[in-house]
Amino acid sequence: MGQSQRRRVSQADVAKAAGVSTSIVSTVVNGRTDGPIRVAEATRQRVLTAVANLGYIPDPAARRLAGARSRVLGVFTYEAVFPLASPHFYHEFLIGIEQAAEEADHDLLLVTSSRRAADRRSVYATGVNGLRLADGGLLFGSTILSEDLARLSEEGYPFVFVGERHLESAELSFVAADYVGATAELVHRAHRLGHRSIGFLEAHDEPIAGRIVGYDRAATELALPHLRRSDLAPPAVIEWIRANGITALVLHNSEQLETLAPALVAAGIRVPDDLSLIGLTGEPEEVHGVALSGLRIPRLEMGREGVRLLVQLIDDPRSGPLRTRLACAIDAGASLVAPRP
Repeated sequence: MGQSQRRRVSQADVAKAAGVSTSIVSTVVNGRTDGPIRVAEATRQRVLTAVANLGYIPDPAARRLAGARSRVLGVFTYEAVFPLASPHFYHEFLIGIEQAAEEADHDLLLVTSSRRAADRRSVYATGVNGLRLADGGLLFGSTILSEDLARLSEEGYPFVFVGERHLESAELSFVAADYVGATAELVHRAHRLGHRSIGFLEAHDEPIAGRIVGYDRAATELALPHLRRSDLAPPAVIEWIRANGITALVLHNSEQLETLAPALVAAGIRVPDDLSLIGLTGEPEEVHGVALSGLRIPRLEMGREGVRLLVQLIDDPRSGPLRTRLACAIDAGASLVAPRP
């Protein structure tokens, strides 16, 4: 009979071969030692021999229903991750997750869905928790569904968000980059170089305003004017820079750099001779052939830490919420220099 036609080996088959009850088989294969059933070592070995001879593979869904650990961690992303090239934003997160899961002796289950809720991915796209076969889940992405997180919390399902997220209805566990500290440090660096008018071009697509908080904190500490603007067209940005004598400008995201770079050229403003630029995207970027100074997100470390937190939550659900913020590295680049006298 072909492999596709063979019947799946069941616990009943193992019990029959070992001459024991199915409850004893369940106790042995799930590694239970603290339940009501006590299994003698000779009996346990007989069951394990039958398991090996028959090629029995425990059903992870059945094990989960029985309250046993599957030693599988789920990964759900609200963003598309395929095809996955090395420079892809989420690549290092996934590498870190895989490394830490292997070290913790867990398998990974990547859950994706072609179905959409309000044109966005959902853990509950099929009506039930798509991560249910795993002991717990790691979630990441920017276009999240808050109702997903609320429902997972209500169900008591262990999960950790890779990235800082908050809900009014629940305390979430997460691992995040310390954007506040890194942004504040970059403003302090600009100040040490002699900049006294440091602007911040903000965007409203950041779910957590860590970068804005970091800028405001540093500006307050250094007694600098808080020069924050948003939603400006490039010509208006140029006018704002000149009107405020801004010599260093902090950019929230890459889109701002793409639109501002040609406007600077048109206005005759050279980077970094006339204007220093600081990027907060965490990506290596250039402007006018100059490496952008900024921060680096500890993506691989965040993936690894997310696994550590998740395993801790699974081992002890009462330990949550668990939260870690990891320091960002500072990328010196070449776009932040002392202002011209």
